[in-house]
Amino acid sequence: MEFRGLGFVPLFIAFWCTAWVAVSYTLTVIYGHAPLLMYISDTGNYYPENITFKIGFLGMSNANLFLALLQYNFILLHAEAFGARQPMIQRILLAMGITSCIGTAVLAMFETDFYPVTHRVGAFFAFACGCVYNLWQAILLCEVPGIRRAICHIRMVSSAMAFIGVITFIGCRVSVFTKLCIGDYEKIIEIISISTEWLMLLLILIQLVTCFQPMQITIPERDLQMQVITLPSITS
Repeated sequence: MEFRGLGFVPLFIAFWCTAWVAVSYTLTVIYGHAPLLMYISDTGNYYPENITFKIGFLGMSNANLFLALLQYNFILLHAEAFGARQPMIQRILLAMGITSCIGTAVLAMFETDFYPVTHRVGAFFAFACGCVYNLWQAILLCEVPGIRRAICHIRMVSSAMAFIGVITFIGCRVSVFTKLCIGDYEKIIEIISISTEWLMLLLILIQLVTCFQPMQITIPERDLQMQVITLPSITS
């Protein structure tokens, strides 16, 4: 017998993310609440698309929390490949993953029109902590036997690009910088900012898809029993 793979979990989250963003965006355009080129957050400012916005982000928050816990336990089952340092690193990464999920829930509950500061702080922690978490996990996963290096490299590149996107987005949204831009320059900055946000969403979807292969790896039952026995001493 074997410990069956759980690759369907990140694929389901990616499908969920794509579905609710598409529905929210379509409703926003149909009701004329925002132009075609809009921020993702613009789909959560008005009824009825704000309902799908909240449900979508809250669903992602809970699903990503579940995925982070799965990855935490998955790596610990392979702890012998990393040495004694791995459990402590995984605790730090799990904390970052949980922080990202909390940030996602905050930006879902506080609309950008009514609570701009709270919404942006939540978005920052959601994206920044999520990107660092995925990048670090991708680096560590390269050491797990059976995981394709190409998958790790794709995940590392997409995570690094997403983190750069976070920095670019913040730079575009800083009020002091924006006030210095007038006329066409202000429109250009706005377009870059919106495009960066949608690009980050695409990169997040890529990161989720690349989780499929690592989580499909099966562990022989005898190895699983051996790891479960040693797990309490590792985490204590």
